[in-house]
Amino acid sequence: MAAPDTTHDAPRQRILDAALELLAEHGYEGMSLQQVADGVALHKSSLFHHFKSKEELAREVYRGISERLLKRIEPLLAEDPPRVEALVAALDASVEHFAEEPAAARLLLRLMVTSDNGAPGGPFSSRPGEVDGIGLVLQSVGSWLARARRAGVIRWVPVRHTVMNLMGLSLFYPAVLHHIPRRLLDSDPGTPENLERRKSELRAFLRGALAIEDPSLER
Repeated sequence: MAAPDTTHDAPRQRILDAALELLAEHGYEGMSLQQVADGVALHKSSLFHHFKSKEELAREVYRGISERLLKRIEPLLAEDPPRVEALVAALDASVEHFAEEPAAARLLLRLMVTSDNGAPGGPFSSRPGEVDGIGLVLQSVGSWLARARRAGVIRWVPVRHTVMNLMGLSLFYPAVLHHIPRRLLDSDPGTPENLERRKSELRAFLRGALAIEDPSLER
């Protein structure tokens, strides 16, 4: 999440950061502009200097989440021919990303398991003829899996199912971590050592899940 600075964009970024936290915790319907204003110590009317409406604010939060995540995995999307190590590196990048932005993980998980993604035209839906940023992430990872499968780099896996599994691996841990009492954890999960341990565990899981053990069994 962007650190506060002294540029003219600082108030706008503070508003986006506060809105992301509130959307992650309460959802779109549960968030109010007054809550956002209180979170950044501004009068509610001041928000309208930066955003025309609650919907525009929520849409901008979602767009920012999508763009930052997409930037993290860009090397994977451009790779040809595909290599398993590139997918492993992308998973590492997503772990780092959501460790820095746990509220983004909570919001995306909320959108996956609730009706907060809303009706067509809502702040988290795609405009007609467009694919939103998160949709582009999912499509791109799915395309990579399909290419890797055809190239024999990974075993035959159902692409859509595997994409959702990868999303779960990336999102669930950082999304629920702040609700787990610290007394139940061995140590601070946010330390560099524990972050590296998590990445190492996911690397091993991913390689095992996609490895070709017997090519004669591949379709």
